[in-house]
Amino acid sequence: MKKILFITLLFLSLSCKKEDKIFILKTIQLNHYKIHADTSKQNLFFKILNPRGSILLAETGSYPSAYTLPAQFGVYPHVSLPIYAQNYIVQLWSDRSGLLGECEVDMQAYKIIFPIEMEVESENLEISIAGSWK
Repeated sequence: MKKILFITLLFLSLSCKKEDKIFILKTIQLNHYKIHADTSKQNLFFKILNPRGSILLAETGSYPSAYTLPAQFGVYPHVSLPIYAQNYIVQLWSDRSGLLGECEVDMQAYKIIFPIEMEVESENLEISIAGSWK
C-alpha cells in the first residue's frame, strides 16, 4: 500500500512541474461534430490558429466525411503550445462547405497528467488533442 501511495505521489509531483514546458500538438481526434445539410461526400480537415484566428499555425490531413467517427488526424507541422500561456483555436473545415465548427483550446484550464491528451468541445464540435512534452 505504501509503495502505491509513493508512486502515485511521485507521479503527481512530476506532472505538476510542467508549467514552463511546451506541449507539442501531434494529433487531433474528431469525436463528434454537428452535421450540416449535405456533408456526405466531403473531406474534413482541421486548421490550428493563433488566439485571434489570424495566423494559421498548422493543418491536418483530410478524412472523408462518409467514414465513421472517431477519426484521427495528423497535424503538420507539429505545433508548439506553451502550457498555461495563450489559448489556441482549432477549426474543423470541409473542402466543400467551408468552416463547420471550432473549439478554443484553453491551455490554462488543463492539469495535464500522462498520457498527454486533452478533451475540448464546443456546441458544434468535440475533439481530443494529443502530443508530447518538449
